[in-house]
Amino acid sequence: MTAFAHHAAACALAAAVYLVVSRWRRESRQHTPLPVCMRVVIARQSRCQVEAVWTLPYYADKDLLIRVRATAVNRLDTMQRKGKMPPPKGVTEVLGLEVAGEVVRMGAAAAASGRFRIGDQVLALVAGGGYAEYVAVPTSTVLHKPRELSWEAAASIPEAWLTAFKLLHMVGNVRTGETVLIHAAASGVGLAAVQMAVAAGARVIVTVGSQSKLALCKRLGAAGGAVRHDGPWAASVATLAGEGGVNLVLDCVAGNYAEQNLEVLAIDGRWLLYSALSGPALPPPLGESFLGALMKKRVSLLASTLRTRPEAFKAELVARFGKEVLPRIAGGTFEHVIDRIFQGGLKEAQEAHEYMESNANAGKIVLTNMFEDDMLIELPTGPIPE
Repeated sequence: MTAFAHHAAACALAAAVYLVVSRWRRESRQHTPLPVCMRVVIARQSRCQVEAVWTLPYYADKDLLIRVRATAVNRLDTMQRKGKMPPPKGVTEVLGLEVAGEVVRMGAAAAASGRFRIGDQVLALVAGGGYAEYVAVPTSTVLHKPRELSWEAAASIPEAWLTAFKLLHMVGNVRTGETVLIHAAASGVGLAAVQMAVAAGARVIVTVGSQSKLALCKRLGAAGGAVRHDGPWAASVATLAGEGGVNLVLDCVAGNYAEQNLEVLAIDGRWLLYSALSGPALPPPLGESFLGALMKKRVSLLASTLRTRPEAFKAELVARFGKEVLPRIAGGTFEHVIDRIFQGGLKEAQEAHEYMESNANAGKIVLTNMFEDDMLIELPTGPIPE
């Protein structure tokens, strides 16, 4: 055997040993210690309260246990805090709908699937429990974090972008050449929807709370819009929409905007309701003629939520989003807008909620630096009972 062959064989052996050792070291992290308990945020007397002693969540056969690096604030969190939107049956009372972090434990089926490994950096949509140091999540709603994204960006993507993707492509069925009206367009969902609707070939019109927010939406592709504080917006939207009217309305406001929505919607338009920030009731005069007005224009009234959807629907949504949209965010084709990052983590949750409720933000609000102290002791491997 030549010296070159000896050298090549030695290199191959060294590489094989390196791979085996690396794999052993990575998989051995499954047995690294976990804390006895964790800190979380729950709602008490309509305020965010940090609980310093909370049992780590049980992770099922198909679940990952994630050490949370960052989470984000959503309007539904503020509504849950105030008692207006309690968590679904069987879901933890711990606030939070999205996270980014590292995989620290896996159920047997999750490990067998081979999709994730201990130490993987991930982002996840969760039904609850995101305002915590650890959260258990089904693998079906978890995606690998692109290297280009910070923890703060990754944590604040799932709820807004998945909601917008669902509204446009799985419920609203946006089509090239249509006109889409997006209310509260400077929210996380709104800004995501603006960009994806434009990318789908639609013309986008928005309603927002300030001129600066309108400018942001136009920079991201909106044709124009109206500022709600300037008064009724229907005339401005109708002018921008032209004779064809609005084909699809993404509405998170509901009651207060119902009459104007009907005014601007086109024949055979779709009105997609995904929240009710102004309340679900119709103004009294409109209530008497509402159904007749819908029928006159053959408007399809669609209602959609995400949190209570079955896991199969969420799995399909997350899988499509991971292939069709997440790479475009990581690559810079789509811009993920973060308005403010609260560096104090869980202890600043109430302040972050109050900031959201002031309606000052344009884009996402993030909580980061979730851990203060890691008091670790060795626990048995496998699922951790509640």
